[in-house]
Amino acid sequence: HSSTWIEGNLLSLAQVRAVVDGRDLLVEEKQKTEVANCVGAMRQILKTKRKPVTEQGLLAVHARMIKGLLSKDQTGQYRSVQNHIVDARNKVIFTPPPPAQVPGRMKALFAWAKDESLHPVIRSAIFQHEFLTIHPFVDGNGRVGRAVGQWFLWEKGFDPLCTLGLDDFFAQDRPRYYDMIQQTRDMDGDFTHWVEYVAEGLAWAHDDVQKRIKAGTLSLQGASLTPKQEELLGILEKKGVLGASEIGKTMKVNRARVNQLISPLVRLGIVTREGAARAVRYRLNEE
Repeated sequence: HSSTWIEGNLLSLAQVRAVVDGRDLLVEEKQKTEVANCVGAMRQILKTKRKPVTEQGLLAVHARMIKGLLSKDQTGQYRSVQNHIVDARNKVIFTPPPPAQVPGRMKALFAWAKDESLHPVIRSAIFQHEFLTIHPFVDGNGRVGRAVGQWFLWEKGFDPLCTLGLDDFFAQDRPRYYDMIQQTRDMDGDFTHWVEYVAEGLAWAHDDVQKRIKAGTLSLQGASLTPKQEELLGILEKKGVLGASEIGKTMKVNRARVNQLISPLVRLGIVTREGAARAVRYRLNEE
């Protein structure tokens, strides 16, 4: 949903789910095709996620991502025309290399990506940025670039569950996403801020997954937390193992109120109680 939305697709998350489920929608056919193709391309990558990213693999991802949206000679093929990057006012802000340079630039990029000494996040981030700068296809560059950026992480063992939210991070502040891409170009290829930005996004995506899992677990258990209980869980998550008096001081409540808040969490298995009497300590159950 987020990757296609970044590129201007207007379908809501609920509509995207309907497309994935095969239900019919009264919306523009192109919008549905973009979403279905993006889901199909990501599933295609996931089937072989531990295999190295290759140029042939990238072309196959583009072919799946853009299926039915471009002519056959432009699907899974590098562009043969000049393209331009424009801003919201349709003003050209960047011109990618001419089409004659694209194959050589892409081969050089894949040769660089073979450097195993780089941290996977750095390798993924820089590859994605350089890919977007080359802009090798007539259309679909953003979607393919973000998808292959994920693939570089998955081949090194990153859990897709914890990285797919990176597109959500980009989408929640789309102007910043585009500004960060252009800023790196303006800085003559200093990737420092771009890599930090992608790393920030991955950390955000990981935290978001943790919150969703916790919320889903509580829902399955039939639990509904109060704001104070959420605050208490946040304190334990941050500080680790604490006694009731320490929790009370942090939350500015008495010991009886701490027991009132934490007892249901212990019964549900969300919090573990250790020790006895006044020596009792509490921690989050990580099992």
